[in-house]
Formats: sequence, structure tokens, C-alpha cells
Amino acid sequence: MSTLEERVRAIEDREAIRELTARYCQCAVGGDAEDVVSLFTEDGVLDFGEIVEQGHDRLLALYRESFRAVRPIPFVHNHVVELDGDRATGYCSLELRMVENGEAVTAAGHYEDVFERVEGSWKFARRKLVFYHRVPLSQGWA
Repeated sequence: MSTLEERVRAIEDREAIRELTARYCQCAVGGDAEDVVSLFTEDGVLDFGEIVEQGHDRLLALYRESFRAVRPIPFVHNHVVELDGDRATGYCSLELRMVENGEAVTAAGHYEDVFERVEGSWKFARRKLVFYHRVPLSQGWA
């Protein structure tokens, strides 16, 4: 049985991690590549499947390019967080709306995350995006 202090710390850590994913969405909607990258550890990894980048410089270039190409509006939910000291793993569902080449696009999937506590704050050490679908809204996903 955990102590009350350990249980409260776990609640605070899970809430901080959920808030980290929400801040990621907030920064993405604003198209702020610098703020998105600041949510990653210095050697953080982003895995989009066909594209994998590591480190702040590479991530910054990727997000700047991505935000020029699409206007993302992400929604995350269904968080599952497993804590292990100053590291954690997580899963959250993703619904995504974007404008790409002037066309509305809808997508859904999930993130598989690894988090690290850095100087008291949780950061993404690795984000892997798994898409279920990504299609023009006019086409529909079914």
C-alpha cells in the first residue's frame, strides 16, 4: 500500500502529463513550433511512422515545415498513464482536423508516449503517432 504522499504525488504527476498533452494541442493550434518543441526533452523523438526526428533542432525544422503545410486542430482524450519514478509511458487518443492545400482533412489515431521529468517538469521523451485514418473530409473516413 502506498503512502498518502505517494498517492498524491502520482495524481499530481498524471495530471501534469495530461496537461502536457493539452499544451501540445494548444501550441499546435497556434502554429507555434518553438513552444511545441519546448515540451520535448533536448534529445526528444517524434515518430510519425514515415518520419522520425530527434533533438530540438530537427524537431523545430519539422514542426515549422508541418505548420506551414497544414493548420492542425488536434483533440486528445482517453489518457492512460503508467508512472515509473521520473519516467512514464502514456497513451492518448487523437482526433485531428486540418486544412491541407485549402481542403478540410479529418484524421484519427493515438499517441504512444514516453515522458521524463526534467528539472521538476514533465516533458515528452518520445511521441509516436499511429493513424487509423487521414482523409479529406469530403471523402469521409468510412
